[in-house]
Amino acid sequence: MHRTVRLLSALAVAGAAVAGLSACDALTPSRTLADDATVSGRITSVRVDNDSGAVRVRGTAGLGKVTVHREVEYRDGHKPEGATHRVENGTLVLADCGDECSVSYTVDVPAGLPVTGENSSGEVRLSNVGAVRVKTSSGAIDLDGVDGDVTVEASSGKVTGRGLKGGRTRATTSSGEISLTSAVPQDVTAKTSSGRLVLTVPDARYRVSAETTSGGKDIGVSQDPAGTYRLDLTTTSGGIKVTKS
Repeated sequence: MHRTVRLLSALAVAGAAVAGLSACDALTPSRTLADDATVSGRITSVRVDNDSGAVRVRGTAGLGKVTVHREVEYRDGHKPEGATHRVENGTLVLADCGDECSVSYTVDVPAGLPVTGENSSGEVRLSNVGAVRVKTSSGAIDLDGVDGDVTVEASSGKVTGRGLKGGRTRATTSSGEISLTSAVPQDVTAKTSSGRLVLTVPDARYRVSAETTSGGKDIGVSQDPAGTYRLDLTTTSGGIKVTKS
């Protein structure tokens, strides 16, 4: 009996110690750093490969150099050593900074560069870039002035696109609104499980498929079975609205 009591007491003490260590780790203050870098060499594309943190890529016509501004938040003992971006065969890779660390990027590049990749946790904002193929697990995606085809997926987060100038846009989110404005007539596929779909398109001939399980439909373009472009819009819970620009 006494042996059992001693054993239980020892286990209780050990458990308390582990809990105390966990609590101490949770209470460890985070630290921050911010810096800027100029990327040497010719950059032809951007790839996002980040675990945690926001990513913003801004294209500017005639820009002569590529710059990277980063803001890092980390726990003691997890400060990243050196740069967290790199260049691979002309592709600027925006990478993560390891465990207990998040990094946010603001990158200025020449206009029209294609952007690909994934940001696990954090929003992605892209402006005046080329073709886009990006994914977030948790975070919004915002596009402005994309000159190329778009394929984006957000597991949880809103998808917004303005001034889309490609031949095709595909946008998917499990939870969140999708709002897209096309600058030129194009094929659009948009799907969300929970959230409304709002689409603004130029005047053209469209084949329209709009399906919602729970929500109204306001389709402001004519359904043309022989239309040149297709609008394929689906939401499980939410309304669908299509208007002409």
